[in-house]
Amino acid sequence: MVAFAISILMAAAVQTAASDAETESSVQSMINEETPDIFLAKATLQQYLSRVVRKDWDGARRLTHSKALADIDAMRKRTGREVNNLAPWANRESQLKTFRFGNAREAGPGVVLISVGEDNWHTEERGMSDDDSAVYLLFRSHGGFVVGDKKSGATLDEVTDDSVRIGYPGWVDHQVTAQARRDASSRSKHR
Repeated sequence: MVAFAISILMAAAVQTAASDAETESSVQSMINEETPDIFLAKATLQQYLSRVVRKDWDGARRLTHSKALADIDAMRKRTGREVNNLAPWANRESQLKTFRFGNAREAGPGVVLISVGEDNWHTEERGMSDDDSAVYLLFRSHGGFVVGDKKSGATLDEVTDDSVRIGYPGWVDHQVTAQARRDASSRSKHR
């Protein structure tokens, strides 16, 4: 009888420990939960990179910011070549094969930065490079997110919020920035 009581107490203790671990995991999950903008930006980048892997250049262009496409077009007119990190259709030396998302953060209203590890096939070397780092900048435009730039070889902490704010004026829809100003104003009035 004593052995039976001890086994019941031990089972209850194990169950309580498991329940505590589950609660802690759930709390940690809530802390680490992504904002809606980060979630939507990651979904857009997933679509964009999947199209690049499949060499669906029209699909990749549709998910590229119009200002980035204008920059690529201007470079082509000046130099005769489309030299840009967001012009994978013009890069015959390197082909994206697989990718993995790293961390992400909001750099301001309507701007999300996402770090990515990329595995690329290099034609000239006839070999793969593994986990090349890149940071993608996504901007809220026309109700969704679009890919605005790619910082090859960069890490998330190397791309500052100020550099994005200064380097990409007008890339976020005006409604998003106006809403952010209204929200900040209402928060300061209610303090």
